[in-house]
Amino acid sequence: MDRRYGGRPKWRVVADMTAVGAGALIVGMLTGIVVFWLLGQPLGLDPEAPAGQLVFSLGTYSGLAAAGLLYLVRHELPLSYVRARLPSVRDIVATVVTLGLLGVLAIALPEVVDRLGLPLAEHGVADVIEVNPAVALAFVPLSILVVGPAEEFVYRGIIQTRLRERFDVVNAVAIASVVFAVVHVLAYLDPANPLGTLVTVVFLLLPLGAVLGAAYEYTENLVVVAVAHGVYNATVFMVSYADVVGMW
Repeated sequence: MDRRYGGRPKWRVVADMTAVGAGALIVGMLTGIVVFWLLGQPLGLDPEAPAGQLVFSLGTYSGLAAAGLLYLVRHELPLSYVRARLPSVRDIVATVVTLGLLGVLAIALPEVVDRLGLPLAEHGVADVIEVNPAVALAFVPLSILVVGPAEEFVYRGIIQTRLRERFDVVNAVAIASVVFAVVHVLAYLDPANPLGTLVTVVFLLLPLGAVLGAAYEYTENLVVVAVAHGVYNATVFMVSYADVVGMW
């Protein structure tokens, strides 16, 4: 019997889903460390080189997805709970439109932040890419095949779907987007620039999460947002590579 959240207080559902989002990320990071220790160190991999980054990240996002699967098992929820299927023509169009919206936001939002005179924080891997641009290229296939699907499986497929059991679609998307943005604080955390971290989470990650959440509810297909998220991240890494190597 599926354990649904229909009868739980709304605050409890929000607290539970926040814990799931944070807990899955922590499990993922610990898994990444263990995987690198078991595979990367014996192979003599540099943690800041493309191969080392791939091993650590593959472990991290595999751990994230595994935490999501364990949640489904623990709560006796079928895999179909996350609403995933082969994309239709409508889904493909929605994926392209979602990617377009994410691209517009990625260009427009930093401009708005700059006009407001606010700082932004860079992703933690940015410094590694500055030293070794090939790391950015390594993250292109990883983003599409692992990162996008893993994050969307947990934050949209599980967390947002759970929230829909107790909230209307707008509030469910909004809350899931906040959880998604807040858990990314670690990736953008800069002790020397705490305001930049806050601005990045609120002005960039929150809107991007909302677009993905809205697309998920519109299509009811996890594949759409998994592909859109993965391709968007891959594009960001390709742009970063081009910028660092001076291609423009």
